[in-house]
Parts: sequence; structure tokens; C-alpha cells
Amino acid sequence: MDWHHNILVFISAAFAAGIWQAGLYSWKLPVLTGLAVLLLLVSAGRVAAKSRQAFWPLLGLFFIAGMLHYTQDRLIRADDIGYYTGQTAVLAGVIAAVPVVTETEPDSRQVKYIVSVQKIKPAPAGAFIQASGKISVTARYPDRRLKPAAYGDTIQVNGRILALHGYNNPGQIDMTAALKRQNITARMSTQGQTIKIIMAGNTFSWREILADWQQGIAKSLLKVMPVNDAAVLTALLFGGYQGINKNVIHDFATTGLIHILSVSGAHMALVAGLLRWLGSWLRLGSLTTAALAALGVMVYACLSGLTPPVIRAAVMGLISLTAVAAGRENHAPAALAVTALGMLAYQPLLLYDISFQLSFGATAGLVFLYQRTLDSVARLPAWLAGPFAVTVSAQLGVLPLIAWHFNSFPPISVVANIVVLPIIELVIILGLAGVMIFMVAPGFGNIVFVVSSLLIGCVMMITALLAALPFSSVYIPSVGLTGSACYYLLLAWMYGWRPFHGPGPGQLCRQYPRLGLLAVILAAGVLAAYSWYPRPLAVHFIDVGQGDAALVVTPHGKAVLVDAGGSFGSSGFDVGERVVAPYLKHYGVTAVDYLILTHGHQDHAGGAAGVAGAIKINHVLLAREEFSPAVQALLHTKPVITVIPAYAGQSFQLDGVAFRIEQAVGDGALRHQPAAGNEVSSVIRITYGQHTFLITGDLEARGEAALLKQGVLPCTVLKVGHHGSKTSSTEPFLQAAAPEYAVISVGYGNRFGHPHPETLQRLQAIKSLIYRTDKQGAIVFQSDGKNIKVDTFVK
Repeated sequence: MDWHHNILVFISAAFAAGIWQAGLYSWKLPVLTGLAVLLLLVSAGRVAAKSRQAFWPLLGLFFIAGMLHYTQDRLIRADDIGYYTGQTAVLAGVIAAVPVVTETEPDSRQVKYIVSVQKIKPAPAGAFIQASGKISVTARYPDRRLKPAAYGDTIQVNGRILALHGYNNPGQIDMTAALKRQNITARMSTQGQTIKIIMAGNTFSWREILADWQQGIAKSLLKVMPVNDAAVLTALLFGGYQGINKNVIHDFATTGLIHILSVSGAHMALVAGLLRWLGSWLRLGSLTTAALAALGVMVYACLSGLTPPVIRAAVMGLISLTAVAAGRENHAPAALAVTALGMLAYQPLLLYDISFQLSFGATAGLVFLYQRTLDSVARLPAWLAGPFAVTVSAQLGVLPLIAWHFNSFPPISVVANIVVLPIIELVIILGLAGVMIFMVAPGFGNIVFVVSSLLIGCVMMITALLAALPFSSVYIPSVGLTGSACYYLLLAWMYGWRPFHGPGPGQLCRQYPRLGLLAVILAAGVLAAYSWYPRPLAVHFIDVGQGDAALVVTPHGKAVLVDAGGSFGSSGFDVGERVVAPYLKHYGVTAVDYLILTHGHQDHAGGAAGVAGAIKINHVLLAREEFSPAVQALLHTKPVITVIPAYAGQSFQLDGVAFRIEQAVGDGALRHQPAAGNEVSSVIRITYGQHTFLITGDLEARGEAALLKQGVLPCTVLKVGHHGSKTSSTEPFLQAAAPEYAVISVGYGNRFGHPHPETLQRLQAIKSLIYRTDKQGAIVFQSDGKNIKVDTFVK
């Protein structure tokens, strides 16, 4: 690339860096505006003078522009619905998206609406006032005779307006940011019968027609193929995981093929490639062929619903086709940079979107690394070298992102892309052809669908076999921003970037073999020393919503998990698999030495089976009570876990950290207590040097009284019992425990009213510093045995 194309890449990177910087710290708009004007004048002067010194002012200008754009984008109108969070109100607005219907029980369903708010009547007010913004409304319909509202309807709904809130843990996919990217600033849960349709929508909605058409295709598929095959084919054609067997999703993820279940750049490239081949076969000419391929990409994007990832893939596909038609394939880096710049200018929050990150990371890997990777495997057969180079280049481009978001890397993806991906591509082509044929001749379309189903069965069998192989997926640690920068610099050097005309890796090894060997030995020694050197004790209180989960990591990396959270109701969301296990992996925990469950309630033990399915658990300490469904699910996971009944006085040590069961179900005063009560919760004391942590589960007043009779030693940190309920944390117990810090694990806006104001007052009376997972997210204490410090995810 020449200088002009290089600078496009650098200014796009500067713009993205400005967005990232503004997301870390708050900046004053007048200051940013002044800096932007100053840099604009300097840049314009140097560009007019055709000076090469315009490079740095231009980079600074786009960096400030990114900061300015992000800061401006986060401003919301004064009448936005987000300002009414915490209030009960009646609001009126128009349903702005096709409602999503989920069957929850045989006779009930849940409907999610996106409402564009027009007016609101807060509880104290007597009349409606103007409002704006969008709100996500989840309504439960217990009776099928109740008809949900439709897209375009003007509705009126009343309820409590809540702020957007997800699980605030590091390494967690930020679903709140995903909603904000859609301009949704609040949420509400209500009953379907409270929603009144003020005016039925009478406007034309292509999205509603498209949704009905897609549902019709999905129902047609169910008539000729098994349910799971139909769900997989629907995902391959239109995106989404709905209805797909959980094991199939796991196998696709393990083999690195999960991206194919969402409409992405691979789909657009397949459609464009097929149409280009067709145009070449028909001898339509390069320009006509490119136009045909572009039309196909746009039509497919529309049929897939024009979701943000689909739009992004389509735009990238159209730019690539334009470059090919103009004979400018070598300008791909500049085209990629311009695409990223345009998308971030349209929506700066896309920078934090995992789909955006992976799409551009993989594409950048192909643009910058593919040719050299292909050259390095030139001795392989062409049918093998091409797919191998594509897979390796894309994976190298996104490795730090995969480490941060998933902490796992699928080496088997190279084999899967060579063996399985061609079959999947054939299924997509047949599926699209079947859809078109079905609309004209349903009988012939069904034949194509049956063939597609047979191929899907073959794909699922092969992916299951590959996923079951040893080391099909390996753990990789999160390396953070500094580690990622070092990785990309090293990768660039290995692929030919030579700053200051320095030697490459091959030249270095040939000219200085002993020095190279010494460097490798030194690096290995440093890594070994770093992994062996003891770290401070870390006690993590994970944000699991309305539940409990605490992770203890000892100085040499041993891990103990106390409770594992859990979801209420029938949402199907597994907190253990989706929240706790990713948190553990993010902090390098690949095995849990002890899992201690204070008791078997869903909000403490419901996630245990999900954790055990993702991370090895060596021992589990269980309360001596009738096993709840959550505990039974844990005990049925494989491999079999060693179960140890919990007794008062039981203790063990790991790396100098002492764990003691202070109170256990079935002992002493708790022997005759009902097993279903919270007061039977076990209590665990963790001691390291001068500091102790007391974890009380759901302990209530009666359990605290029993504990007081045998004596309660003071503690540094108290995990407040029963999420801060009114019936826990009695004054005598708090006086005896005298915690310097109090941690309340509680869900935002929970229906129980936790933590109770009286409990907070009692904690404040003993001058305990209060931390809450609903406000501060994950809370981490670190101690060297003498000193202690606390850090929170939400500052």
C-alpha cells in the first residue's frame, strides 16, 4: 500500500482508540471540542502544504474525534425514559420491533416488546407528559386466549421502570451495552393483561412480513425433518440458536464452527462466490457478474432481517466486490479500515460489541496474514493449503479476543474447517435453493430440504466426534490490553514487519543461534518463576444476581468455590454455565479443589451443575439435608465428584489458607430444624494471616443465635446473610462479628426488597463498609496476610 492507504488504516485505528479512551474516563465536551478545532487547523495547514508532517496531527484529530463522538453519543435527551428508573408509572408508546414470543409452559408464553415511548404518567402525577427513548417490556401471558400486541400497535402499559442491568463481572459479555446500541435505556416486567392496545398499527411493516415468512419456512421444515435438524438449518440460513440442542451448540463451539450459526461474512462470501461463479459460467462479464453478486448479497441481507451483524457483513461484502470489480484487490486493508471507520462513526458503541470485534479481527487476519501463511504451506496440496491458511490467519487475528471473551481455543478448528465446513457450505447453498424452490413448487423444495437434513445429520455426527477428541479445545488465559499489544507486535514482526530495519526471526536464528536459544531459555525461566511465585489471597464475590457465589484463590492458585448462584423460574438461563464458569476461567481457574454449598436452595446451588460441566471439581462439601433438584443435578454430572458431608468443626488448609465449617446443617441446635428453611445454612470461616472472611449463606436470626451460643470470633469481611434480609444480621450477631467490611450479594431490583433498610442501618451502626454486587458488580478482596485491599468492577 502507498502512503495514502496506510494513513487510512492508522486514522481508523486512532478513531477507535479515541472511543476506547472516552469509554474509560469522562471528558468535558468544550475541552474536546477545542482540541479538535486546534488539530483540525494544524492538519489542514500541513495537508495544504503537502507536508508529510501532517501524519501526527491527523492521527491526533481522529483520536479526539473518536473521544468527542463517543462522549456526544452517550448524551441522552432530558425527557428520556431512562431518567424515570425506579419509579412506577404508566407509559404509552409504539411497538418498534417485531415482538419475540417464547413458549414457557404448555398454556403460557412470554412476549418481549421494544416500545418507542411517546408519553408517561409517573405515579404521583395526574396527567401524561411527553417522554422519549425506547424501553424493553417483558410481559407474561398465562392464558393463551390473551392476544399479544403486534408491531406498530400503540399500547399503554403500567409497571415499575428499571434501569438496564446485567451481570457486572470482568470477561462477561455486556448485554446492557447491546441494548444501549439499540437506543434502549430502560426495562419493565409486567403481566400481559395489563397491556392495553390503544390503537392497532395500520402501517406497512416489511419486518413483520419477513418474520412471518421466516416462521412459515421454519414450520415447513418441521414437516420433513427432525426438530433439531430444522433448527440447525434455520440458524444456518437466517441466524440464531433457538431450538438447537444444547449439545450441538457445544460441539459447534468446541470445533470453532459456532460462527456459522449466525449470518456473517462467511455467508455473504459464499453467496457472492456462488453468484460470481454463475456469472462466469454464463459469461456475463466481470462488471455484470459483480453487480449480480452485489444484488444477491443485498437480497440475502434483507431476508436475514438486516440485523447489525448482517448489515456489517453485507457492507464488507459489497466493499470487497467493489474492489474486485475495480481491480483494486490490493487495497483491501484500506477498504477494511474505511468500513470500520464508517461503522464506528455511525455507532461508536460497536467497538465493545463482540461480533464487531471478532468480525474485523478475523478479516484483518485474512487481509494481512493469509498470503504469507499460504506461502509457508505451499508444499501441501492446494485443496488442503487454502483452507489451512484461511483458518490459521483468521484465528491468529482474533486470538487475544477469543482469550478475553471465551478463554478457550479450538486447535481442532483447522480439521473442522477442512472436513466439516465444505459440507456446511453445501447445506447453506441447498437450503437457500430449497427455500426458493419451495415458494414455487413445495414438493420439490421438500426434497431439497430432506437432502439438507441428511447432510446436517452427517455434520452433527462429525462435529460430535471431533469435539470428543482430546485437546479439541484448550484453555488460554486472558492477556489484557498490554499482553494483546505485545502479541500483535510479535505477530507483525514474525510476518515481516521490520521496524528500524531490524532482523526477522529466521535471520536472527541463523546469525545468532546461541543468543536465540538463550532468549528462549530465559523467557521460559521467567514464565516458570512468575507462575510459581506466590500471589496475594484473592476472595471474589461474583455478581450472580439474586444469589450467592464466592471464589477463593490461594497464593499458589488453588481454588475454592462457595455456592454457585442460580436462576429462578423457567428462563433456561444457566448462571453456573453462563456467568460463574466464565468468571473462573477469566481468572485462570481451570479446576476447583473444593466446592462448598451452604445449602441446596436454587439461588446458591442452581449453578453448580453448570460449573461442573465446564470446570473440573475435585471435591464437593454438601449440607446434610435432603438433596434439592439443584444438588441432584450436580451429582449427576460427569466425571463423578467426590462428595464430603459437611460437619461443624470440619477444616482443611490450602497454601496456608484455613477453611473451617463453623456451623453445618444437622449439627447441634440445627439438628431438628426443617431442611427447607434458610436458617439451616452452613457457615464457613476463611482465615489467612491476620484477616478472616465469614460466609454465612442464607443464615437468619435463629441460625445466628445458635452460632452465638458457641461463640463468634470477629471477622474482617462478612458475607451478609440471606442477601441482607430483615430477618438476618441481628444486632448481637453483628456486634460479635464486628466486620470491617460487609458484602451483600443481591440482585438489582429484586422482588424481595433486599437488602432491607433496617439491615443496612444495623451495618452502618457498627461502622462496617458496605459493598453490594447489585451496585458494584464483582467485589474482590486481596490480602498478603497483613494488609487487605478491595476492588470493584463498577467504580
